Amino acid sequence: MKSCSIRPEVLTPGALVEHWRILESLEQRGHGALYRVEEVRRPTEPLVMKISLRPGEGRFADRAARLLAKHPNMARLHAYGRWPLPGGDFFYCVREDVRGLSLPAWVETANPTYLQVAALLSRLGSVIDDVHSRDTWQRDMHPHNIQVREGDAEPVLLDLRDGGNEGLDTLLKTPLAHELQVFRSPEMLRFLRTNWGRPHASYRYLATDDLYALGATAYWLVTGHPPFSPSLSPEQLHTAIELRAPLPPWEVNPRVPKPLGAIILRLMSKLPEARPQRGETLCAELMVAVSAGARAMWAKRVFDSELDQAGQEVLPRRILRPGAPNLSLQPGPKLPRVVHFSPPNERRAMVAAQSPASKARALGGVPGDPMGPWTRMM
Repeated sequence: MKSCSIRPEVLTPGALVEHWRILESLEQRGHGALYRVEEVRRPTEPLVMKISLRPGEGRFADRAARLLAKHPNMARLHAYGRWPLPGGDFFYCVREDVRGLSLPAWVETANPTYLQVAALLSRLGSVIDDVHSRDTWQRDMHPHNIQVREGDAEPVLLDLRDGGNEGLDTLLKTPLAHELQVFRSPEMLRFLRTNWGRPHASYRYLATDDLYALGATAYWLVTGHPPFSPSLSPEQLHTAIELRAPLPPWEVNPRVPKPLGAIILRLMSKLPEARPQRGETLCAELMVAVSAGARAMWAKRVFDSELDQAGQEVLPRRILRPGAPNLSLQPGPKLPRVVHFSPPNERRAMVAAQSPASKARALGGVPGDPMGPWTRMM
């Protein structure tokens, strides 16, 4: 294979990335490709590598030591670096290979009890506190980034969202896919809307952003649906997230214990100060709710299961999700896009200091990159 034909998204078993040998391709997630790899310098257990598909993006810089720290409910980062190719250098990071089921597959297979759901949310709240204590942010809290580990059924967060806060550059400097924007906090989307046209604006990420995403994940977990439909147009979706409260979880799935539903709605409050400010607070609230509630209420399965003609549960288990929440957006307000213009002298100075590609974006964008300001802000 000629080196000029190598592309990060189409590596085959046996290919080398620095001193890592590709064993198999796993999937593409956003603008990154995942591979199972092994280190050629010394024998190790297989690990998972994530490679950015865009050259020149991503770094961990001085935060690496903090990211290498071990937490039992977070996939451990083993290594990171850049892979030089003729077309540019591609950032990669290598983490432990967590064997188990993704959260959606686990829900489908196990149909957990509400007590198991409360324990899972408590563990994830603990991870959020641990990550924040190292001055980094999760930023990728959603069902497909959570693995339920074989053996102990513990939830494990896989990848730091394509990055961290304003001091920790992102692995993938691109907005989340549309279907994942339902896990973005209202204040984050409001920042993006009101700073359109300001390519150097920087969002100050807070713990409450991750806790909102955990609340939206919990809503999906207990109802089978995200709080707002990703089938909405971007404008409708952002309006709903910014202004509209989701239907209470127990109105979508009557099996949901109301104390748990109330905690989920508090996590998804439009006002960040109304949410739990730390994962530790969330853990305490869950403990109080479980301790004060009837045992039978928490022992129920999240969903009904399909039964055969004799009334016995069909094996393998098939869960019956309720219908999606019907949250009408009509009539509803239309949020304005706020566009900021820099004075001509500031704009010329800014463009002169940028790369050719960045200059094109600053002057109005480049083909195929309609979200230019978003990619740099997030």
